[in-house]
Amino acid sequence: HISFSRNMSGDDPIRSIIFERQEAALCAQHALNMLIQDHVFNYESLKMVATQMDQLERNLLGENAVAAGPSENMNASGFFSIQVIQKALEAYSLQLVNIDHPSMAAYKADPIIGRAYICNLGEHWFVIRRFGNQWFELNSVKTGPRLMTNTYVIEYLHQLSAEGYSTFVVQGELPASEADQFITLCPVVLKPSPKKELGPVEKFVKSVGRRLGGSSDFRDSPEERELAIAMAMSMETRSGSVVNTEESEDAMLKKAIEMSLEKVPEPHSAPDAANDQELVTSSETTEIMETPILSTPTPSDTSSSESSTPRDHNEEVRKKRERLMQQVEKKKEETE
Repeated sequence: HISFSRNMSGDDPIRSIIFERQEAALCAQHALNMLIQDHVFNYESLKMVATQMDQLERNLLGENAVAAGPSENMNASGFFSIQVIQKALEAYSLQLVNIDHPSMAAYKADPIIGRAYICNLGEHWFVIRRFGNQWFELNSVKTGPRLMTNTYVIEYLHQLSAEGYSTFVVQGELPASEADQFITLCPVVLKPSPKKELGPVEKFVKSVGRRLGGSSDFRDSPEERELAIAMAMSMETRSGSVVNTEESEDAMLKKAIEMSLEKVPEPHSAPDAANDQELVTSSETTEIMETPILSTPTPSDTSSSESSTPRDHNEEVRKKRERLMQQVEKKKEETE
């Protein structure tokens, strides 16, 4: 299957590039056609070139031809060797030179000075080519041309070399193409990918993270995650639909704190007395800078908890939480 599209309307210059999708193992055929920007090569024409080269090699080897083994210029799946690709390009007065050859030192140091490259690893071939002043990767196993910045081309070729790819510099004048003219006049502009819209529950969970003083710079603690989950679950009905959002986030926060009153923490995780502080109110919303029910004990609390009974300690925790609820109610009344 060959997929390509020409666009004469000017609304999408990248569609003027001839691109072929992978068929069998015919990546060499696809690479040649995408380099030339014309559908001139097919399996039969390349097979003929490979057969001619096989015969030439047998003539050179003479009696040693049998010992050399079968031809490596092509196989039954449609793979063709670099020798076949090079021979096919001679019809366009183009040559391929390995970028690691000493004569290609300038291209290896600054690939942007080139016009096109053919890359190979194992039995796969693809092209990196410039149209106008923009570079594109033309790889038949992908869905279409991929625009690359100059900086990325340099880094990408270095990466390919490190991964064992062979890169060949295309030497000579490439045939004129519609895509080259089109993109010279109308460079391709990448459209930003649309951001995924978060659902109501996801939005609320993100809001909970901010209200708890969370940050994307560090991971939430298990307690923070549990509280966020409790808040999110409280917004859902049994059928999985979201409850009417007329209930404010402050009310949801209050509900989650009330839910947490049903569980009394172990003595070693008692809230820090220093965290029993007032809430900070802004002009838009009430934000809890630190949440006592999620705080960790300080050395002073640890020592005091050891000298008190579990019942006294639990009662003290419950009183602190009740004071927190009173503070929430008080701040809400002040804002109203």
